[in-house]
Parts: sequence; C-alpha cells; structure tokens
Amino acid sequence: METPAQTAARLLASLDELTGQEGIYLRGGYYDLAVETRRRAAPLVRLLNDMAGQPGLEELRSPVTALLEQSERHAAFLREKLEALGAEIRRIDRARYRLAQVAPVYAQSLVGEIPNFQAAG
Repeated sequence: METPAQTAARLLASLDELTGQEGIYLRGGYYDLAVETRRRAAPLVRLLNDMAGQPGLEELRSPVTALLEQSERHAAFLREKLEALGAEIRRIDRARYRLAQVAPVYAQSLVGEIPNFQAAG
C-alpha cells in the first residue's frame, strides 16, 4: 500500500506529464487534444488538492502550484484562441450575408452580358 507521500508523488508526476502533453498539443495547434488532456488532468488536480492538507506533503505544494500556474497559462492561451476563432466565424458569417445580398444582382447582370453566338454559314 502506498503512503500518502508516494501517492502524491505519483499523482504529481502524472500531472506533470499531462501538462507537458497539453503544451505540446497547444504549440502544434491540436486544441481538441489539449482540451481532452485538460479533462484527463482535472481528477489529478482534485486529488492533489484534497491531499494538500495532509501532514508531510507540504514539500509538494510548490511543484503543484507551478504546474497549476502552467496549466492556467495554457487555459488563457486556449481562451485567446477561442475568442479569435469566434471573431473569425463572425467575420465569415458577415461576408456570407453580404454575398447572399449582392449575389442575385450580379447573377442578373451577368445574364445580360453573355454574348449570343450565331453559326456562320
């Protein structure tokens, strides 16, 4: 059976690995994988948080805090990307709307400009 210190160390190592993977996914533009990694890390964070008050685990507070700060930077990056994506979607929607408004006018004017060819004979 593991001691609380061993369990906390194992959880911390797993959280460190997941946070590293999350950073790799973010740098690579694999935002869906980064979000999934965050979901996988959430139970580890809860367990470490629950264990934080136990005696003998005070030395783990600093590394856990550092990992949580890194995770928060990743979350901020994801929020920025989500905001940028939302702005891009709104821009595309406005462009589609404008296109839908003017397309019939252009289609009608092009019909009148198409030359009629006659067979020479």
